[in-house]
Amino acid sequence: MPQQQTSSPGQGQRFDWWAAPAAATAAEPPAVRHRTAVPAQPPVHRPGADRPGYTAPAPTVAPVVPAAPVARAVPAQPVVPPAPPAPPVRPEPTPEPAVDSTEVYRAVQASDAFQAIRHSYRSFVFPVTGVFLGWYLMYVAAQATAPALMRTQVAGPLNVAWLLGLLQFASTFVLTWLYARNARTKRDRAALGLRWDTQDQLR
Repeated sequence: MPQQQTSSPGQGQRFDWWAAPAAATAAEPPAVRHRTAVPAQPPVHRPGADRPGYTAPAPTVAPVVPAAPVARAVPAQPVVPPAPPAPPVRPEPTPEPAVDSTEVYRAVQASDAFQAIRHSYRSFVFPVTGVFLGWYLMYVAAQATAPALMRTQVAGPLNVAWLLGLLQFASTFVLTWLYARNARTKRDRAALGLRWDTQDQLR
């Protein structure tokens, strides 16, 4: 290896171009040499290196790039299922105006169906009630005004008083049967239909 020229090129001595990088590297401070990260490369011929007064350029020093911070692992969050959709809101129905029950009952009372039912009831009840009361009062009056007639024997120990008293019970059962028969055949069906019509108007 030839010796390094220490004289300046201005004195007619040859300037070794391959020795310039070594000299420049030696002249660098220790801190710069420690930071140099460029690997050694083969010498490259630079134009004008043979001319007197040529100064070799300083070697390129790669900057020190700090390492990127390591991202911390984020714990996985539990998967929350989506909430079910809310049910559709139905509009509230408009309240209907309240029905006046008094007016409904008055209209039913004035109807022809109600008048027909009441006429059928009165045409049976009033006459039958008069007959039963007259029959009962006759029995009481005969017991008070004609006791000899009431003691008249009819059959064995049975006299007229006993016979009329038993007929009072028999007439009660007969009149009850007649009233039920008349109501079932003439009034119950019509009264039930009128009742349902009234309930429908009150709803």
